[in-house]
Amino acid sequence: MRSRLLGVLATLLVLAGCSQAAALAPVGGNRPTLVRFAALDVLVEKKVDLMTAPVCTMTGRDVSCAGETVDGAQVVVTSSADDEQRMMIAVGEATIFEGSIQDVLDAGARPTS
Repeated sequence: MRSRLLGVLATLLVLAGCSQAAALAPVGGNRPTLVRFAALDVLVEKKVDLMTAPVCTMTGRDVSCAGETVDGAQVVVTSSADDEQRMMIAVGEATIFEGSIQDVLDAGARPTS
């Protein structure tokens, strides 16, 4: 009986760790996911306070994402089929980033120290 109880407790401890694994971002993903991850990296780096994180959709091969700042400014992220490796991020009327998606992702993967 005691060994069975220990087995159940061990199983519960292992399963408790699974909820943390579910929250991890994938290493790879589809194009809208990669655009979103890169956009979030840029928005954090530029200290943009978000009310709603950008949500991305794909129409054909174009990716567009929309979100909102705490001040009510619209966040718009676009990556066109003409140049799938690049994205543009605008907050309100200001363009805060135009550049390579992969460069942003690579920079976010590097150690900070």
